[in-house]
Amino acid sequence: MVFTTSEDDSCYTSGTSTEGKLASDSEQEGTTPIMEDNVSDGMQSIRMSLQKHGLSPATVNIMLQSWRSGTKKQYSTYARKGDQFCSQVKRDPFQANIKTVLDFMTSLFESGLGYSALNTARSALSAICVTRNSVTIGTHPLVVRFMRGVFNMRPTLPRYKEIWDVSKVLVYLKSLPPVKELTLKMLTLKLVMLIALVTAARGQSLHLLDIRYLDRGATSDKFVIHELVKQSRPGYSPPVIHLKQYPPDRRLCVCTALTEYLLRSKDIRETVTQLFISYRKPHKAVARSTISRWIRDVMVRAGIDINRFKPHSVRVAAVSKAKLGFVPIDHIMATAGWSSTCTFSKFYDKPIVENNVFASAVLT
Repeated sequence: MVFTTSEDDSCYTSGTSTEGKLASDSEQEGTTPIMEDNVSDGMQSIRMSLQKHGLSPATVNIMLQSWRSGTKKQYSTYARKGDQFCSQVKRDPFQANIKTVLDFMTSLFESGLGYSALNTARSALSAICVTRNSVTIGTHPLVVRFMRGVFNMRPTLPRYKEIWDVSKVLVYLKSLPPVKELTLKMLTLKLVMLIALVTAARGQSLHLLDIRYLDRGATSDKFVIHELVKQSRPGYSPPVIHLKQYPPDRRLCVCTALTEYLLRSKDIRETVTQLFISYRKPHKAVARSTISRWIRDVMVRAGIDINRFKPHSVRVAAVSKAKLGFVPIDHIMATAGWSSTCTFSKFYDKPIVENNVFASAVLT
């Protein structure tokens, strides 16, 4: 889907799909796609949009890298939905106007999508839009008004109104045998959960931990992440994951677990430098989804309701518990990698689910 908005709100679109793109009922000439592209990440339309500016292929390739892989995946989803929409309504694949755009977004709304998903669709349309009057699809007054209506009808709410108590997981971790007696699987699960808790790191950051960039100290360990992460931007320093020893209870000391894990995995990881490797043969680097599954496994073992709370909730639980322990907000934000207190207060500062032992005892 590639749009060029003119003064009468008509939009030009060129695409590679034979099923068609968002379209209007009128026809124009000169809408032949510049080039065919078999790129599988769904960015063909954006490529064509940029090429219409007369940019060289090399320049276009560089500009396409401004979108991260996750964003490309999201955008391609709505590009495919646009193909299906045009096929159903039998619209001209080479023409589109603002009415067609709104009809498409209305179809997404009627399929059950909420404000957040539709906002992603709007961003996708804006990313691939070529305008003549400097008004993108996403900022068009009618689209803005439409999105306000969507929000009022299906507002975006935080996933969690309250969060589970970290102490439940800590009690479980302390109940495990000493790290030297744990199987590689249980050692891996314990280390993953401890790092997730004491750093409030995203799953992406856990996945990117690399022993090449591990600096071991007398009382702490430090990982520097040299890959792009969600919060990476120009001028942003590489994120650092700090792990401090916890002398009060070695059963909960992340550095102790890390030392044992590095020792145990040294001879089986071969050339793999990613910290977390599979505890089954062959011992290769694991995917981000595997790390999330490990966290989920520990939550189940600790008695956390996984139907209600997802692996990412560990981040919420950790920062909520830290605030309850009177950790300064600026320290919480620096550890978690946030630049806005609004993000913390809206999505992560949650009351902890109470375990009312007294009431249970009385009723029992």
